[in-house]
Amino acid sequence: MNDFWQKLTTCQFCKQSPPTPPKKQGSPKTGLKMKTMDCDWMIPTNQVAHHTEEYENELLVLRRGQTFTVKATFLRKLSPEFDQIYLEFTTGPKPQLINNTKIRCPLVTELESGVWGMKVVNEEEKEVEEVKKAEEEGGEDEVIKKTVHVVTFEVNIPPKTVVGKYETFIEFSTKLEDGSTSKSRDHEPELYIIFNPWCVDDEVYLEDEDERQEYCLADTGIIYRGSANRGPRPKYWNFGQFEAKILDCVLSLLDKDKRMANNPNKWMSRRANPVWVSRVIPYMINELVLVGNWSGDYSGGTSPTTWNGSVKILTEHFETQRPVSFGQCWVFSGVVTSALRALGIPTRSVTNFASAHDTEGSMTIDKYIDEDGDEVDGLSSDSVWNFHVWNESWMKRPDLPQGYDGWQAVDSTPQEESLGLYQTGPAPLTAIKNGEVYLGFETGFVFAEVNADRVTWIVTKDRNDGNYVVSKKAAQYRRAVGKLISTKQVGRDARNDLTDDYKFKEGSDQERAAFSKAHSFGSALDYHKGFLNLKEEGEGITIDIDAVPQTFHGDDITTNVNLTNDTPAPVTVNVSAVLYSTSYTGQRQRFIKRIKYTDVKLEGQGKVTQAFGAGFKDYHGKLSKHQSFRLTVAVKVQETNEVFADDIDFDLENKDVVSIEVAEEEMVVGQTYTVKVKFENPLPVKMGGIEITLEGPGLSYPVTKPISRTLEAGESLEEEFEVKPTKKGLRTLLVDVDSKQIQDLKASKKIPVILSS
Repeated sequence: MNDFWQKLTTCQFCKQSPPTPPKKQGSPKTGLKMKTMDCDWMIPTNQVAHHTEEYENELLVLRRGQTFTVKATFLRKLSPEFDQIYLEFTTGPKPQLINNTKIRCPLVTELESGVWGMKVVNEEEKEVEEVKKAEEEGGEDEVIKKTVHVVTFEVNIPPKTVVGKYETFIEFSTKLEDGSTSKSRDHEPELYIIFNPWCVDDEVYLEDEDERQEYCLADTGIIYRGSANRGPRPKYWNFGQFEAKILDCVLSLLDKDKRMANNPNKWMSRRANPVWVSRVIPYMINELVLVGNWSGDYSGGTSPTTWNGSVKILTEHFETQRPVSFGQCWVFSGVVTSALRALGIPTRSVTNFASAHDTEGSMTIDKYIDEDGDEVDGLSSDSVWNFHVWNESWMKRPDLPQGYDGWQAVDSTPQEESLGLYQTGPAPLTAIKNGEVYLGFETGFVFAEVNADRVTWIVTKDRNDGNYVVSKKAAQYRRAVGKLISTKQVGRDARNDLTDDYKFKEGSDQERAAFSKAHSFGSALDYHKGFLNLKEEGEGITIDIDAVPQTFHGDDITTNVNLTNDTPAPVTVNVSAVLYSTSYTGQRQRFIKRIKYTDVKLEGQGKVTQAFGAGFKDYHGKLSKHQSFRLTVAVKVQETNEVFADDIDFDLENKDVVSIEVAEEEMVVGQTYTVKVKFENPLPVKMGGIEITLEGPGLSYPVTKPISRTLEAGESLEEEFEVKPTKKGLRTLLVDVDSKQIQDLKASKKIPVILSS
């Protein structure tokens, strides 16, 4: 064709010059080659755009449902006609295209929403110098100037991408001028892809920016403890989800799920689903990361009250590949918050006060006492915890009918097996509130935790076989569990009450309808039948125990027991008040004191008040780590032999005797500072075996100092720690002081950190 055009000089008919022949671009002589070590993932730029700049990882952390940029430097100009480029991403033990664990991202002209693709957004030439070493010893090196081509690509990550750590490759294929094809493939640094609450198409999308800051990016927060009687008490917690090794540790937990071994392709693909991830992570933390211990004996490990955060726990597990000793519910919850936030799922720790543990699925918490008011062991495993801490994660629920999107309850310490595993959730709060316990995801168990009825049964021992039999229902409390459900407020160190999210107003028609619905799917025992229609407590003798006023460890305990005769006839009663120490899970520990009042006269419709008290010497050395008590009062009417009972749970508080002192108003990243920790012995006895632990994300890894000396009552001491900030921003320093005599003495201080000028 070209020869024909060349032979023609003019057109034979019109005597005009012929048109210029069409030019065809020649194929390149060489394949597309990258300049060595010059694929730039633009980590600082991308991590700011993806809200991942806080991660202390050398590798790039990206969020799905968003684009990122990458620069590649080639030795020649990119030819769209002859060159093909693919970015390849692989994750898991057997990456496959079919389950989206192997991604082939092509070069496209325009990016398409929800589809992997990359497009060229900029291309420029750049002159670089390379040094050619002299061939002979003593000779001069030669500096060679070359022109290279720098191409910037924009890469789209779909919002349904499997989360995980990816191996990455860049692959080139070029059609050469001799008709052959040149191929090359470079292995690039690994990167992480996590969930994206900023992406409207991601199932964890959270609309409010302040909530995203709180539930995704905040690396410190508050977990509430205490009791329904005395109210919630804040405990500051170092979530530390961005600290080194935390993200790798969390992803390794997904790898260790024993179900992975049977069908890795199936379980790897489920990592795209926040419902599945938020169910597995709490289970794996319970199974592998933390050893739960509610015995009170913490020898061979760390007392749960000592922990100030998750970082040391997750790091120690990751480095040793062994469970860390020991944890209780708030520790498990803090670690779950850290893990799920690290993966990009909005998560918060939630505390339920007077939290029911229904072991029988009856939606009631059954307690059995004899006529003297003593609890009878072995008849029920039900209990009411002073508090129980679980988690909520935010996500859509396409696996359920409409109406269940939003906050979902998950629990790493569920106490009961489900489908052979200790797992709970994600249970939609909407289903919990409406008593829709048939929905699955252990919704019924969570419903009972916040809305079960407490029932006290009087039992007597059969004279023939020695077995206990239920003689009557002593009391039924319909408003006794699910109190002051709490989490930290968004952007403030204050409490947000979530009770209305979990249950309707106590005693309302809606609340009773939800309970009846849940109870109808329960498994009540024979003597439960019809108890919902029985008369409420108080139709005889009403017992009202005054709330114990704020009492600190070391002080005496005082309260009053008020008895009211609800009938018009005068009666004579015997009163027995028994005080036990308890664990925060409601389990009875040590007997402390009993007071009996006999032949107490109650006029018709009359009222009598009896005092109850216990001194420091009565309870010293008998407390659990949580300093909790239960006072049970039983009243027996002499005329009818009827028995009435009531109880109250309460705990002691610790005095604010720990303080943190920093001389500087603000700190600078990279500089070393001295922090002073001061505290005073708050007890009327000596303190020994003292340990001080200090930590803070971006300030200091957890450091523990043992103190060899003892402190007399009221005596103080001061210890110094060094901190070296690694991140700017408002940072929180946390301190815990423990001893043999008293534990869980806490302090915190916020410290502004700036970059050096």
